[in-house]
Amino acid sequence: MSDLLSKKHTILEKGHMAYPPFGVHPQGGLIRDVSGVTVRGNVDYLDEVIEQRDGPGAGARVVEQLCSLLNERIRDPTLHVTPAFLRNVWNSYSYEFVMFLAEFCEILSGDPGFQHKVGRHKFISPLIQALARPFTLPQIYRMFPHFGEKFAKGSITFGVSDVTETSAILRMHFSDHVYEQFGPWRRRCAENICQSSKSGLAAVPEKVHRAPPARIRDLACIADGDDRCEWELTWQPQESLAPMSVLGMVTGGAVGFLGALLAPAGFDGMLPWVATGIGAMVGALSLAFLSQRRKMMGRERLIQEQLESMEARHEELREAYLQQEQVTVELRRRINQLTILHRTGLVFNATLDREGLIQQVLQALVHELHYDRAMIAFFDQDRRIVSNLRLCGVTEHISTFARSIEVPVTDPESAEGIVLLQGQPLCIGDVRDLWDRLHPLNQQLAFMTKAKSLVSVPLKVQDRILGALTVDRTDEQSLSEEDLSLMTTLGNQVAIAFDNADAYHKIEELNVGLEARVRERTSALEQLNKDLEGANLKLKEMDRLKSAFVSIVSHELRTPMTSIKGYVENMLDGLTGSLAERQRRYLERIRHNSERLTRMINELLDLSRIEAGQMHLQRRPAAAGDLIDEVVEGLQDLAHAKGVDLSVVTPVGAPAIDGDRDKLHQVLTNLIHNAIKFTNSGGRVRIETAASREGCLQVTVADTGCGIPASELDKIFYKFYRGNEVAAEARGAGLGLAISKTLVELHGGRIWAESQPGAGSRFMFTVPTAGEASRPRTNA
Repeated sequence: MSDLLSKKHTILEKGHMAYPPFGVHPQGGLIRDVSGVTVRGNVDYLDEVIEQRDGPGAGARVVEQLCSLLNERIRDPTLHVTPAFLRNVWNSYSYEFVMFLAEFCEILSGDPGFQHKVGRHKFISPLIQALARPFTLPQIYRMFPHFGEKFAKGSITFGVSDVTETSAILRMHFSDHVYEQFGPWRRRCAENICQSSKSGLAAVPEKVHRAPPARIRDLACIADGDDRCEWELTWQPQESLAPMSVLGMVTGGAVGFLGALLAPAGFDGMLPWVATGIGAMVGALSLAFLSQRRKMMGRERLIQEQLESMEARHEELREAYLQQEQVTVELRRRINQLTILHRTGLVFNATLDREGLIQQVLQALVHELHYDRAMIAFFDQDRRIVSNLRLCGVTEHISTFARSIEVPVTDPESAEGIVLLQGQPLCIGDVRDLWDRLHPLNQQLAFMTKAKSLVSVPLKVQDRILGALTVDRTDEQSLSEEDLSLMTTLGNQVAIAFDNADAYHKIEELNVGLEARVRERTSALEQLNKDLEGANLKLKEMDRLKSAFVSIVSHELRTPMTSIKGYVENMLDGLTGSLAERQRRYLERIRHNSERLTRMINELLDLSRIEAGQMHLQRRPAAAGDLIDEVVEGLQDLAHAKGVDLSVVTPVGAPAIDGDRDKLHQVLTNLIHNAIKFTNSGGRVRIETAASREGCLQVTVADTGCGIPASELDKIFYKFYRGNEVAAEARGAGLGLAISKTLVELHGGRIWAESQPGAGSRFMFTVPTAGEASRPRTNA
């Protein structure tokens, strides 16, 4: 490709296409410069040539390559083309696109005469042949402007003069908007069109009437610097057509025309109606020819009316198709823009590095949204200065210049003031229209970048304007209100992202100062930790000594307490003689308090063993009912003395438990004793057992006593905790429930309580059954 480009000054040097290849002009209106018939002719001929030269499948691959080359030059991905799209004869294209297509076809085919050959073989389409067959060659060439207009509507003006039976002079010249699309490559583009047009015109006798092709002599050519292309065509004399022969050709032409018209649009269902219409038309034509053989003008007028009707219908269908195609393109563009906005929004908001965010925004604008250049300028509202301009799509020299300048913004009506002081987006179709309202430094920057059309939007967060986001193109009027809307939405996303990045940067600055203070505090804390470690070691030693002291003292107290209790009981039994009532009452009080003190001593000893890790279980299967009955029997006297009904409900067939009988005896004794102690005379205490789903036996001790307040219910199992509302004489050491909880959990069970003040309490605990003894236990 590079070799061919080096030999010719072609439009491919233009880079990207400046105009939409199809759809709507930037100024509005549908693009209808070149018919899809012309484009399909190029594509089909390229396919056929490559297929014949390189074998089956090669043509299709080259057409795919053609689409890729074209799409590389189309900025807007929603306007990218496919082989199927290029073969659709209902499409219309810009001349710029068709010139790119022509150059790529020549390069891919490797044939410098490609346009000459495609004009000869493809430009006299079946549609044209059908329309032209009823006419003589002079008539056909006189109709040259009419046929040309069908395939290059509004872009080329055609003319004809000096038509004889064997010659004609034809001419064409381009409209101004086509020359704008050609740019400095006018002669090369005109050469391509001239070659294909001349070849197509010369092929008319051959394609329409199977006669030798016409000869062409150039009279003027735009490629040579003339203002028009003009040719003289000569051909061999043609025999006149008999009336019935003409009728047959008209009929065939009408059928061919309608077939070519309806097939691409998929109107197969209309064929019966079409056949009826053709039959009626043929009947009318037959009568006309039979009655007016000698009146050829009437014949021509009738043919012309029929063709005009058909062509009008063709134009209606083509217009409807173009409008439908434009709606499809717009929908595709909207979806593409929303997709890009969504993706870039996620990326921008996930980036907290300011420099990284700047690069990502600029790259997205140039490479994903396909603007020529993009710029971010930061605004200092206090100083009203724009500085630190960052650009993408420019040379290093321009980028360095932009970063070095500071632009004051004081006039709200200037181009900069509209965006940065008023906070309004700005779309400039032609920079020259607003040149006097640009700051001289921005004028210099626009001159250096050759910007012609630009969009600038404020980066606004609430009432603060952080800067401006600007994109431009080197073609005039190439940015529209649609670009303005897109950039406004993107600008809002970018502003939020910069605000987040600035906030993160401020937090980082605070963190730097905090780190020094943290290091100072850390050093102080490390020293404090060392002091605390020493103190902690001392506390641990003191705790060990405390536990040892409690254990020794408790153990030493048990012997005298046992002795005191024994002597008191002997005296109460009368071994020392009879007692007065007051003496007996005092001795009962002494025995009660000695028993209470003994329980406290035993609890302290249990607590010491638990804290020292010396509490071990001697587990063996046991009948739960027997154990409960034993405990209840030992506490019946206490219950009777208080007037409390103490009962047991044990279901038949209750499973055996696996545990330490003595420790579970202690748990039951604590719970039942507490229940009796806190239940008034006339109340009741009930012990129930039931198998649970976890392979455990659940034991419940329920009373009708005073109950426990909800605020204390989660504290009753703490060591040394005693309820605030418990009478002083009923208070213990606050260890019984704590020790019971530890003993139950050592068995792999759990203990809990439910209570309603004034209505009683329920203490429940679980213990594994004998069948679950081998399973691992975890505290609940």
